[in-house]
Amino acid sequence: MKDMRHMYGIELAIPAGKLPGFYAQVIHKIGDHVNVFARDKLLFIVESEEERDKLAAILQKSNMLGEEFSLLLLPPQAVIDEGADIGFVTENGHTFVYADQVALFTADKNSGSPDDRWAAAEQWKEHVKGTIPQADQADTIYLIDSNLAELAAGIAKAYKVKLDFLALS
Repeated sequence: MKDMRHMYGIELAIPAGKLPGFYAQVIHKIGDHVNVFARDKLLFIVESEEERDKLAAILQKSNMLGEEFSLLLLPPQAVIDEGADIGFVTENGHTFVYADQVALFTADKNSGSPDDRWAAAEQWKEHVKGTIPQADQADTIYLIDSNLAELAAGIAKAYKVKLDFLALS
């Protein structure tokens, strides 16, 4: 899982009736006290639990603490389908997936026959939400909804293709 990093996202919940100046003060305080890696609209993304806790404390005190997400930053060559609900691309071009909603796997190029690998890949196509191409002839990493991991494994088994699921810890 080199080139992939675990991060944390916290959504800003804007309470009704607050003036824009209040929102600006909170954003300024976040900028002064939290090392924000990336931002996507109302989602602030940080690299560590310590930064996540600082961000949560500021937002909690301001009654603006929204939903928290465990995220995985993908390498620049990663591609996720537009509209895929497993992740998003930030305004500055970082690709993230929700760590609890995605499963990542590779298909062993030496298992099964070439026809079997092709047939399995054709069936995966309708479920794959993204890919991470690898250099040096390494196996492409496929991204699917974590609820479909068993289905992908079943397709692989039917075609005698070996899958390796990557741990997201």
